[in-house]
Amino acid sequence: MSIRLSPTDARTCEACWRSPVAAVRHTVHGRDLLCRSCAEGGCPRRVDVFPPYGIYRLHHFGTSTQGTNKGDGR
Repeated sequence: MSIRLSPTDARTCEACWRSPVAAVRHTVHGRDLLCRSCAEGGCPRRVDVFPPYGIYRLHHFGTSTQGTNKGDGR
């Protein structure tokens, strides 16, 4: 059985970040793309690349609690 990956899917294991994807594990939150050894070992994925608030906790425009970057004043 072959794995069908979309153009936006990760090609590197989401658990070890070293080996190419060889297995798909379906979970209640979606699917995990794992290498063979991580899939057999039951390793969890390490990170959600795009969590509910976006990548690296960036928020939608106008909801940021941090000030804008004005430079270093030189």
